[in-house]
Formats: sequence, structure tokens, C-alpha cells
Amino acid sequence: MKKLFFTILLSAFCMWVAPALIASAPSFEEDSRGKKVGLTLSGGGARGLAHIGVLHVLDSLGVQIDYITGTSTGSIVGGMYASGYTAKEIEEFALKMDWETLFARRTDLTHMHPVWRDSEQRFVFEIPVEERKLRLTTGAIEGQQLWNTLNEVFLHVYDVNDFNLLDIPFACVATNVEDGEPVVIRDGDLVTAVRASMAIPSVFTVVERDGKKLIDGGVVNNFPVLTAKEMGAEFVIGVNVSQGLRPAEELVTPIDIIYQMGFYSDARSFVRNREATDLFIEPDLEGYTAASFFHTSDIIERGKAAARKAVPALIALPSRKLPVDEKERIPEREDIKLVIDSLALMGLYDVRPWFVRNTINISPGDTITAATLTSAINRLYATNYFDRVHYQLKRSEDTGYLILELDMAERPVANLSAAIHFNSFTGAGITGRLGTNRFFLYNAHASATVLLGEQPAIRSNAVYFTNDRRNIWLQWKNKARRLNFPLYENFETVSEYRQGIIRSELSFNWLTGQNSFASAGMAYFYQSLSPTMRSPIHLEGHNTALESNLQWKYHTLNSNSFPHRGQRIQLRGSFIFNQSPSFKEITMNGEETTPEEMGLYLQNFIQAQLLYENYITIRDRVTQISRVQFGYNFLREQGFVNSFNVGGTNLFLDKQVTFAGLNEYELLTESVIAGGIGYRYHIGRNLYATLFGNAALFDFKLDMPEEISRENFMFGGAASIGYDGLLGPVELSFSYSPETDRVIGYINVGWAF
Repeated sequence: MKKLFFTILLSAFCMWVAPALIASAPSFEEDSRGKKVGLTLSGGGARGLAHIGVLHVLDSLGVQIDYITGTSTGSIVGGMYASGYTAKEIEEFALKMDWETLFARRTDLTHMHPVWRDSEQRFVFEIPVEERKLRLTTGAIEGQQLWNTLNEVFLHVYDVNDFNLLDIPFACVATNVEDGEPVVIRDGDLVTAVRASMAIPSVFTVVERDGKKLIDGGVVNNFPVLTAKEMGAEFVIGVNVSQGLRPAEELVTPIDIIYQMGFYSDARSFVRNREATDLFIEPDLEGYTAASFFHTSDIIERGKAAARKAVPALIALPSRKLPVDEKERIPEREDIKLVIDSLALMGLYDVRPWFVRNTINISPGDTITAATLTSAINRLYATNYFDRVHYQLKRSEDTGYLILELDMAERPVANLSAAIHFNSFTGAGITGRLGTNRFFLYNAHASATVLLGEQPAIRSNAVYFTNDRRNIWLQWKNKARRLNFPLYENFETVSEYRQGIIRSELSFNWLTGQNSFASAGMAYFYQSLSPTMRSPIHLEGHNTALESNLQWKYHTLNSNSFPHRGQRIQLRGSFIFNQSPSFKEITMNGEETTPEEMGLYLQNFIQAQLLYENYITIRDRVTQISRVQFGYNFLREQGFVNSFNVGGTNLFLDKQVTFAGLNEYELLTESVIAGGIGYRYHIGRNLYATLFGNAALFDFKLDMPEEISRENFMFGGAASIGYDGLLGPVELSFSYSPETDRVIGYINVGWAF
């Protein structure tokens, strides 16, 4: 009876007290109301673009953020938000960004001096040579374009050195490579801070700041929630996009294991930071990796979806005083005007100050835009005198205008480069180059390149600029190579020859514009021929000649590999004279004959060549390609010794006219005009599909157009799949021409010599 009494009494007490206890317990809404709110954005490469989607939801709800912390990609998104950008503005930035260019090793070709543009980007790696020793860098990519982009993004807060003075107090995390400890950065240059937080080990070079060498903060603290708490946040929203440690079944290679080991420390810190998080948001990013920048829009949407699930908790947070749509928009880079008071040059040892000033072409008193400044920095970096060019703007106390401080890291005067190459015509080869940007004289550049392979070659190049503006220069080029090529008759192989070529040319050159130059040159030419198989036509011996030429080159392609914008024009006229043929054996059908009877009239003649290429992005991911080529021998019939070789899809041979549907050398002619149009689709990151069709008129005479017939025309087309990777362009193509009535498969890896 007592037990029943106490049970009833206890039940009555609970029914009376419980509602009061529940009413007095702090709800989620009460727990967050009135508190200082922090926002932590983790690193994760392209997956970090999901942070933008979360910010969209925060902006739509008007959530007041009082502190922001971030690591790696989270540092740039968080830094932009803290400096006044809205989620909409950050998304516009992300969607317009050319991510492949941002993480490229080299600058856009259009910033380079025109004389180097055709030969740039053709080596797998470059190792500086300093004091006769190879000097390895701390990363594969310096990230000059990343520096430039960050400078533009944060230009409106160039004079803020205390991150607490940003619209929202901000901190980002990097790692000290000396002791592996996290470094929380809350002051100084914001661009340097964010760049250090994004310095992925072995990918980007380290960033030196305050006497420390810093790398990506994701190594030790990829989710810095506790840092936000230390700054004063009482309630922290944590957005995690990191993939974390991989399961054991996915660790199958030594590289996998080494990569995993690098994130053990962060895995431990993540547990502590996760426990300190008050509202945890983790977007579903399955199928996306740190390199999925090509899916920017989709990843942002994943971030929005994850944040919408947290709306009940977010609406309980304090609201911002000023609605997002009433905030002042960050000025476009074209609208920011900078008045330069003076220049301060730092980091110069061998490079002369006048060279820097002349290259950037910015003087005290000039009013420039952000775009003008970035273009000037790119021109300076593209000289190949520097590993890095970073700038800061400081206000002059005397005039109130800006002091432009350039902090430069000079490259060693010499470098060793290497590449591998294979194509269906020349076979496999390894290329090595030793180059210097100070060849005895200050304005002199020189290089020597060797191709070791089935068809070896050697090449040297020396350039001397005669003045500080670099608009006039002398160039001495030498090339020697051994090449096997087939001889065709009616598109059928009838013989094969081994050709030895030596060419030495001295030219006088001058700029004709920002993207073009003209040349006047004199060259010596040696060519040897010997058949490698018996055939009805047998020609063995050599020929020497002199050549004087005029040429004009124009180059605005954004890249030599799968360009998507720009033009290339090469126009050349040559007078070949003093030909001295010496053939020790000439037979036709087993009987001795003369060069003339074989159609070889090796006397003085004039040769004209034209190459025109145009690349236009006509819609998202689609590039239209237009190409016109012309070659004509005037005055004399030269036969196959001095003819144009028509065929192949990659332009790398002397007197070559590319034509989809034919192999190299499949057609030898003294006159040809070919035109084609194609479309290239950017499938995904560095992956391309191309369709190209062309037509050609050959074996015609300009003074006898009435003799042109259907037999002088041919047509062809090609379909290819290509990849722009570390080895250079990799392409598999299949072409067809009705004239040959066969499909030609062709493989190219890297750059032909």
C-alpha cells in the first residue's frame, strides 16, 4: 500500500513540476539569441565552393556574422565575405573565374614578348641552375596568377592591415613548415595571408611571412572553429567540406599512403573543433573532388541545399543591422582608379631597376586601374626574370597618393628543362634544354636543346635585345636534325628517304605592335638525301643553298596547347639562291638519269608561305577554329627537294601544310592553298573533343587558272580527343580523305621538336 501511495505521489509531483522544468530549460533559439556568432569555413579545394551556397542562405535570412575563420579555400571565400562581398558577388566571381589559368604554372602567352610565344609552355618541368647546381623549388607552381587574382579581389581593402578592421573580423590558418605548428594570421597583408593558407604542399610554393615559411593550413587545422571561439564567438556555425581521412581499402599506392600521413594531425584537431561547433553544416559533395572546379555551379547548389536544412536553427540567430541588398557593392576592377605617388622595388639583385620600370611602364603621377596594374605585373613576370612578382599598395603620408611596392623573387640566370614526346610520324624522344636569360651580356638570352630519340635533333637559339625597350633585337638560330620520310605517288608509298638538315639563320627583328614583329634574315641551308629502301626512283646526295627572307608574325593565342581564343598569323617570303646540288647516284627504274629528267630544277627561286589561325569561343565550352594555309614556289619548278609537304594534323615540320586526312609528306607540291573549319568542345577539366574539316587546292599555277580541274582539289576531316596534362597535349585522332579512301589513326604525346 505504501509503495502504491509513493508511486501516485511521485507521479503527481512530476506532472506538476515537469512543465515548469521544460519551460525553464534553454531552447536552441534562446541558447543562440543575442550571442556573438562566428562562421568557420573549412578547406577542401573545389569542394570549398559549397561555402558560397551556405553564404547565400545566410544572406537571405539576414544572419549577422560577427567573426569568420577559414582555411585554404575557406580562407578566400571567408576573406571575401569578411571584406564586404555578398554571397551573390562571390558567386559571380567564382563562375567567371578561369580556374585552369588561375592554377597554371605560367602566365597567359599574351603577356609575353612576341618572340617567345611560339616556343613557350613546351616542357614538362624546369629546374633552376644556380652556381652550377640544380635548385629544387618548394612546389610545382608559384601561382603568379593566383597572386594577381587575390590582389584584385582584395584591392578595396589594400590599406587594412588589422583583420579586425574588416567589415567582419577575420582570421585564416596556415602551417609553419619548420615545426608543423598552425599559424593563425589576423593582421598584415591580407593577400599574403590567404595565399599562405592555400599553399597546398608540393603543389604550390611556400609563402614566406614574418620569417616563417608557410603552407596550407589544412595540414594541421582545416576546420578552425576553436580559433573563432578565441576571437570572441559565442556561437559558431561550422561548414565542413573536407573529405577527411580515406578508408583503408582506398589506400592502394605509396602516394595514397604518403598523402594520408600528411593529414593525421588535422584529423585529430578536427575532432576537437567538431565538438566546439554549435551548428554543424556538411554539404553532400559525393562525386566531387578537390579538383572539381569545372562543376562550380553544381557545388554551390549543394551548399545551398545543406544550409536550407539548417534554416530553423539559423533564423534564431541575430539579424544584421543593414540588409544585404542595401550594402554598397564592391567596385568593379575597371572602376577602381589608383593614383601612383612612387614605386618601391624590393628583391632586386641582378635585374636592373630601370628594366623593371620600363617593363611595367607605370610612372609617378599616373592614374591606373586594377586591370592595368595586373597587366603590368603579368608583363614583368612573363620576362622569365622572376619566380614571383607580388605588389602592395601603401598610402603616402606626404601626398595621400599610393606607393606601389613591388616584391620580386628573381629566377636564377639559367634553367634546365625536359620533356618527352611521341607521335606516329617521328616516334619517341626525350628533349632536354639548357637556357639562360643572361648570356654574357645583360640583354642576351640563349638556349641549347637536344632531342634524343628515333629521329634525333639539336637546336640553339640566341637573342640579343639592342635597347632597353626590347623593341629591336638580333637573333641567331641553328638547327640540325635527321628525319626519315616516305615518298608517295598517287597517295601510295613508293620509297622512303633519310633526310639530314642543317640550317643556320641570322635575323634582324623589330616589334610592329604589342603582339607582332617583323624580321629580315639571311640563312645557310644544307640538306642530304639517301633512300632507305630500293625503289623505282633513287636519289642520293646533298644540296646547299643560301636564303634571304622577310617575315611577319602575329600571335595572340592564350595557349599553344588547345587554345580557345586568339589568332596566329605567320607570313614569310624567301629568295633561295646559290643552290649547289651534288648527287652521287640518280636512277629511275634502274637507269641513270639527271635531276632535270626527274623534275628537279634546283636554281634560284622565290617561295611564299602563309599560316592563319583563329580561335573564338562561340558559346560556353565551344571554340570555333578557322585555319588557312598557303604555299607557293615562284619562277622555278623545284621538285620534291624544295616542295611543300602536305599532311599531318600537327604543325612542326619545315614547309609543312597540315591537312586532316593525309599523313605527313603524303603530298609533295609546289603550290597549295588549304582552308578548314572546326569546333572544339571542352568536355571537362583539360579534356577536349574536336571535329575539323578541310579542303585544299594543289598543283596549280597562278598565271594559268584555266588549267585548274577537279583533280587539283581534295577534301578531308578529322575527329580527335585530347587532354592537356603535365606531359603537354595528348591527342588521339582519326582522319579520312576521299582521295586516299582510308582512315588514318594518329597519336601525339607532348610537343614535337
